[in-house]
This record gives sequence, structure tokens and C-alpha cells, in this order.
Amino acid sequence: MYFDGVEKFDLDQFIVNNEQIYAHVIDDRKETLKEHVELTTMYLQRIIKEKRLDNVFLNLENQLCKDLSNRGIDVYREMLLNTIYMHDVGKINCNFQFIKMKNIAFKEFYGINFNNSNHSMLSSLIYINHYFSKIQQHTIKEDQAILVIFMLLNAYVISKHHGKLDSFAEFKSKLLEEDGEGYRLYTEENRIYDEIYKQPILFNVENNFLKHIFVNVNKSLNDKVAQEDSMHFYIYNRFLASLLISCDYYATSHFKNQKEISNFNGIRDIDFFYRVYKNTELYKSIRMYEMEHYHKSKEFFGVTDINILRNELFLETEENLRKNYDNNIFYLEAPTGSGKSNVSMNLSFKLAELHPSLNKIFYVYPFNTLIEQNLNTLNNIFGEHSVLEDIAVINSVVPIKTKRKVDGEDSDVIKDDYELSLLDRQFLHYPMVLTTHVSIFNYLFGTSKENLFPLYQMANSIIILDEIQSYKNSIWKEIITFLNYYSEALNIKLIIMSATLPNLNRLIDKETDTIKLIENRDKYFSNPIFKDRVQLDFSLLDSEKNSQEEILSHLLDRSKKTKGNILVEFITKKSAMTFFKRLKEENELLEGCIKKEIVLITGDDNSIDRNAIIAKVKTSKNIILVATQVIEAGVDIDMDMGYKDISMLDAEEQFLGRINRSCKKKKCKVYFFNIDSASNVYKNDIRKDKTISLTNQHIRDILINKNFELFYDDVLKRLKIQSSKLNQNNFQNFINVNVRGLNFQKVEEKMQLIDEHYKYKVFLSRIIQLEYNKVLDGEEVWKEYVSLLKNNYLSFAEKKVKLSRITSNLNYFIYQVKSDDFTYEERVGDIFYIADGEKYFTDGKFDRDNFNRGIGDFI
Repeated sequence: MYFDGVEKFDLDQFIVNNEQIYAHVIDDRKETLKEHVELTTMYLQRIIKEKRLDNVFLNLENQLCKDLSNRGIDVYREMLLNTIYMHDVGKINCNFQFIKMKNIAFKEFYGINFNNSNHSMLSSLIYINHYFSKIQQHTIKEDQAILVIFMLLNAYVISKHHGKLDSFAEFKSKLLEEDGEGYRLYTEENRIYDEIYKQPILFNVENNFLKHIFVNVNKSLNDKVAQEDSMHFYIYNRFLASLLISCDYYATSHFKNQKEISNFNGIRDIDFFYRVYKNTELYKSIRMYEMEHYHKSKEFFGVTDINILRNELFLETEENLRKNYDNNIFYLEAPTGSGKSNVSMNLSFKLAELHPSLNKIFYVYPFNTLIEQNLNTLNNIFGEHSVLEDIAVINSVVPIKTKRKVDGEDSDVIKDDYELSLLDRQFLHYPMVLTTHVSIFNYLFGTSKENLFPLYQMANSIIILDEIQSYKNSIWKEIITFLNYYSEALNIKLIIMSATLPNLNRLIDKETDTIKLIENRDKYFSNPIFKDRVQLDFSLLDSEKNSQEEILSHLLDRSKKTKGNILVEFITKKSAMTFFKRLKEENELLEGCIKKEIVLITGDDNSIDRNAIIAKVKTSKNIILVATQVIEAGVDIDMDMGYKDISMLDAEEQFLGRINRSCKKKKCKVYFFNIDSASNVYKNDIRKDKTISLTNQHIRDILINKNFELFYDDVLKRLKIQSSKLNQNNFQNFINVNVRGLNFQKVEEKMQLIDEHYKYKVFLSRIIQLEYNKVLDGEEVWKEYVSLLKNNYLSFAEKKVKLSRITSNLNYFIYQVKSDDFTYEERVGDIFYIADGEKYFTDGKFDRDNFNRGIGDFI
């Protein structure tokens, strides 16, 4: 293994009476410092073995230590291992021992007169002192400058193992500025440890050693480190932080609960999953097609069975994956309705089969609705099989997946194992994870411990990124650049898929090998079965009126002639609600024809209402569904006719995917109109520009012919021009200042996927009808939530698990609003409780106009 033969810091040699130093005390049980750091290092070795991380450590070493000698690499590895081993050595602080550990052996120490019982920064200081001495004695001078960089980076990680990552500059200030915690530790506060730590401190105010070290390290980072090394240093720091806080947490949990953590739940045997998948009727039918027809025909324009093209796409992508499986990034551009979900599942299993080191699969979606939908797909595939126990949904809506334990060896009493369940959630101890783009970006760029915990689990994983075009394009270049470096360093295989996929390679500033899994996209996109399944009509868009009255009149006229389902999409909730109300009024006045059922779906709908509406639309006819953009990406409905307020070309194509999705209907049509300005909705997105919207004939032709590459050529050119104009925020400035400067907070801010428009959360208490005549009472849910928060008798883990359950119910009642100009009964945290919430709903829908007019209007 990677750290075999590497020496650990000798506590006996450098710490006086280290057997009297406690790391943790619980009741009458005491854990010494040595016991804790040995346990922490044991968990490091276990993680490396379970996650097969030797290759990741070698990747980072090969990138960052290419100028080190073999002896220099030995020192690098020793410093790396001892970042974990020495992380708590600062607990020799006599104040920590006497005040926090109640250790009376330190009662008489002079240092207890200082008001400082912290340990992280002192651990960092001792680490620097120890390794600066070793580096000075290292005889290969060319190695020293590089080793000093890692010494400080590792020390920074140690200093933050109980807090959020901030920036390397903050760390420097704490060590060099007079009011900094680190500075005080080696000046006036050195008495809190100098009777215990045997090694003399090498630096002080007079010799300025620390200042010279930082000056030289900053010079090396700024003068010699290229973009490539900046990225790898950034990833190195985050990965090391993830490992340190994870090992520390595992070891602490082990002592606290007197229970070893033995299972990190990676994919141990991909055949276990793949066999179940291969046994499905769909998979068998594809293999039958492969034997009888694949590679035996080159002409597919006359096919009438959509499954033929789905089979072709499935087999072509698998074939191209096999040929290029050593690459890291794969693009899957495929039409709506071509079975991307099934294809991506097969590809992920195939990659894990071809690469035994890969041991986790992430399926990542832009919205929770798509997670629900794809979880249903997995349930259909795996049925009652135990494989489902290894699949977890990680988002703010689904409760923590609980494990069960039996009380006593012979007991029949089964109860939740809260500690293990919480650990599983925090560290993603699941072979397969369904989550959102926001969650994945938190793991890659977030600064809190909760965000860093899962990062090491992403190493040696397969990540399916669905609908990547939904990310704000102002950071596309940063996204694909980071994904490229992360995939190289942590051995991550990425499959990026969409029906409208930009060629993000053009944004990467270096040569990179990415693979298009579809060689001839026209085989699918230009085939009439996909291309012509929906007729496009721009007559309303060209109208001078472009008003809701005109859309309403047109829709009512067409609806009288069909019993099919009609989808109408607006790009603002306000317009959707207004049209919904007017359509219901007009529908009630209809005479001499079958009235339509009018329903509305927006981002304000809870999952109960949303799922009920989607189920109704899928099984019933004669429905008009009014919606916002929440209906666009991937939602599995198959409508007969559509009306859409134009926004961006990607969104128009996604909307078309909801019409004649099965490709079995005839004469399905979509009418486009222009009511609301896309500029007000998509403020920072280049694609909102009118010159590349459907008001332009050239863009209409692109949509009709599915030539999205032409569209993205234009978009990517505009992005480059925009970046060059924004001198303060352009890409190179971001890399040079924030990534190279290891300003983790600034990187996190830059890489936020969602710009918050709503600031306040309101809990609107009401009665919600569930399935099977059950109800959910908002008042009872709120009281249960508040009671649980106030319960101080539960363990931390039990409280977190139970909160996740009640929070899943809480979400049915929470809405986000822009202003705090409302009356409320109670406030808990950032949530405002309003008792009589029903009066802000119209036909079961949250009516923002009613809410914004104020409570007084309704009393």
C-alpha cells in the first residue's frame, strides 16, 4: 500500500509523558492521544484499501512531485501520512487537558493562566516546526523549496480540521500577524505547551523564519506554478482535508460508540448489480437485436419502430466505451426519447466492469423531480431485489436511509441504528447514489466539513451528469476545467449527457482526450422518427399582439378539436398562475363541447401534488396542463400538443421532448409565443439574447433540423468575448488569484450553481390530502418539528435522522418568498410559521399575488 514503510511521528520521543495526554473523555472512559491518532491512521489505511486509493495518491504525487528526487518523495509521503497522525498533537495544550479533558495532572501547569484551550492551530504549529527541521537537514537542496510548500499546505489542513476551509492567506495571517492565534502560540502563549513538547521551536519574532518560509512559498506558487499545478494543489488540499476529517470522525465515533466502522459500502462486485440488470426483459431484447441485426444495416431513415434506434444507440455507445474505456470524460448527446437513462445505466455498469478500481456510481440530476423519476425507473428494474438497499437518494427532501439492528443476540426487537445511519449519509456509504447537481458541486467546491466529508468517496467513482446545459453558462469554462482536473487526479469517470450538449472541450485551455459516444449524431437526430415527431408553428410568435388573450383564444379554439392533452408553458410563475385562472374561467363557460380538465404545475408544488398531476396526465385524456420550466427537463409525460413562451434554445428543445415523447402519434404540434422577457428570468445567461432566440429565423432552422452544434458555436464564441471584457472576473484572473491563492471561500462562491432569488422561507400551515385518504396536518408537522428541535435528550445521531424524516414532511408546507413584509405566528431558525396558510391558495395552488398583497387584505 501507498504508505507502507513510512515512519510516523514518534510521540514517545517528542512528547513528555504522552500516555497522560487525553484525546477524548466520555464518562469514565478515557482515550489517550496515542490511542486516538493510531486509530485515526488505522482508518486511513482502511479507507485506502476499501476505496483502492493507491492510484489516487500516485496521481497526485506524479503531478505535483515530478521535480522531487526519490528521497524527496519519501519525505513528501512521510509528511502526508503525518498530516493525519499529528492532527491532534496540539491537545498537549495544558488548558485543553485541564479544562476540556478534566485532566488534573495539568492542574499546576503555569500555562493554564492563558485563556486558550484550542488545539488545531497548535497541532499545525508543531507540525511545521517538526518538518521544517527535517527539511533543513534534507541534503538534496533542490527538493527543499517543494517540500516546504507541502509542509505549509498540510499544516493549513491540520489547522482547519474542526472548521471550514477559508484561505491560505488567512492561515498566513494567523501565523505572522501579532493578533493571530498562531503568532501568539510561539510568542507569549508558548507556556501552554513548552513543558510537554520536547523539540525546541525553531522560529520566533527575531529570526523571522516563518515569514521567510511564507515569502518563499508564495514566490514559488506565484512564479513557478502553472494553471495545471494550481488545480492539482487545490484538489490535493481538498482531498487531504476530506481524508483527515473523515478519519478523525470515524476514529472518534469508534471510541464514542465502542463500535468499529467496518463497511464503507463501495461496489465490491459489479456483477451483483449487472446480473440483475441483465436479467430484465429490456436488456435481453437489446441483446437479441444485437445478435440478429446490429451492424447489418446502414439505412435507418425508413424505420417506424423507435426501439430500433434506441437499440442502435445503446449498442453504439457501449461499443465506443469499450474502445476508449481508459479515457475520463465521455459525452452522450442523444435525442429526447432515445432512452438515455437506460443507456447511461448500462454504461456505468460497463465502466465498473472494465475498471475494477471503480467502486461507486453517482447519478446526478438538475432537479429533485428527476431523481424521483429515475428512482422509480430503478425500482422497476430491480423490483424487490436486495440491490435496492444499496441505492440511496441524497437531497434535502428524502429522509436519511436507516439501517436496522437487533437488540441483543437472541432478541426479536429491531430498531434503527441511528449512529450508523448518520455515518452512511454523511460519508455516502452507498454503492449507488442519486443526487442533484447542487449536492455534487457542494462536494467538489464547498468549504464546510459536511461538504468535505464525501469528497474522498468520489475518488474512483463513475459520475453520470444529466442535463449539464442547465448549469449557468457564465461558469461553463470553470466547470469543465475543474471536472477535467478532478477526473485526472481522483480517477473519476464522467459521462456527460443531454439532448442539447455544448462542446465544452473548446473551453478547456489544454489538450484533453474526451470521447463522443455517438460518432454520427445525424443517424439519430436527423431521423424523422425523432426529428419530425413534432411540427413547429411560429405564427403566434410572429403576431404583433403576443398577448395572453391571443394565446387563450388560440388554445381554446384548438382544444375544441381534440381530446388529446395539451401542455402550456410560461417562464414565470406569475404568468402561469394568471393564465391558469383565466383558462379555468373560460373553460367553465364552454358550451356544446367536452370541457377540459385544467391543472397547473410550478416549482411551488410539493412532490405529492406534482406526482399526482404527472400520474393523471400519463393515464387520462382531455387535460390542459399549465406549467413553468419545471416541466422541461426529463419529466416523463407524453402530450399531444404544446404552447410555449420562448426563452432559450435548450429549453425549447427540452419542451419539445414532452410532446409525442413516444414518437407514435401523428400531427403533434407546438406553438411558440413571446409574453415574458427571457432577459428578466435568465439574467446572467448568454443564451437569453434575442439574437439567438426563436425570434431569429436562423435559430428556428437550427431547432427544426436539430443542428445544436451551430447554436453552441455561437454561444461559446460569445462566452469567450464576454470573459475577455470582464477583466475582474474572467477565467484567468479567477485561476491566478483564487485557485492558485487557495482561496477556498472565493472558489465556492464562484462555483455556486444557483443564484438565490428568494430570501425568506414561510411555512404555510394547511391540511394536505395524501394517497389512500390520508391527510397531513401542517400544524401537527410544525409542532413535531419544534418539539424535536427542543429535545436535548436524544443523541446527536438520533436527532439528525429523525429531523431528516420530519424535514421531508416539512418541505410540503415551505415556500420561498422575496420579502419579509408579512405577519407570522412563530419563527424557528430561518423558517416563519403562518397558521392559516390555506387562504393563500387558489384551487390548491400557492397564489403569490394573494400572498404579496399582505395578510391584512384577507382578514
